[in-house]
Amino acid sequence: MPALGREAFDEEFRVLLDSGSSSAHSMLAFIKRSLAQFNLSNSYTPTWVINEAYMRGIKLLATGKQIEKPLAWIRATAYNIIREQSRERSRFLRFEESMTEIHVNASLAFSEEIEEELFKRVNLAFEKLEPEEKEILSLKMIKNLSWKEIQLHLILQGKEVQNEATLRKRKERALKHLRSIYHSLELQNV
Repeated sequence: MPALGREAFDEEFRVLLDSGSSSAHSMLAFIKRSLAQFNLSNSYTPTWVINEAYMRGIKLLATGKQIEKPLAWIRATAYNIIREQSRERSRFLRFEESMTEIHVNASLAFSEEIEEELFKRVNLAFEKLEPEEKEILSLKMIKNLSWKEIQLHLILQGKEVQNEATLRKRKERALKHLRSIYHSLELQNV
């Protein structure tokens, strides 16, 4: 009896392969609509879906079961295949999103640790500067004062300041010294 089931199934399936068949047109249109409905038109072709349904039908018949209405069965199976692929794709996308999220979170945590470490090292290097170097860097880079404002600030403190060019040079030397201390701390792994 299984052989009869397979023959009937193959015969009905041949109808789907006939380009002039209204059943073939109807089935292809249904599969195309279903693929579009699940946003799978760019990933799967109607031919792939029909072939997959045929292979499932052959496996089912090999177990000794019968397929009463092959065209209706192929249509329902094709729809189920499309739904399965949609679920699989959604699962994959969720997995991909979660992996991306984990990677981003790990990167951010790692970045924050590195930034904190670098900040500590810069701060330690800054503390090792001479008081005059700290002051000029604080006024220019932290308080963002103009050279005129820095000059006035230092004069009001009773410090001798020649001109703005001298202040710029002092800042450059202070930065060079800061870099030197920073790199020495880096080598010491502090």
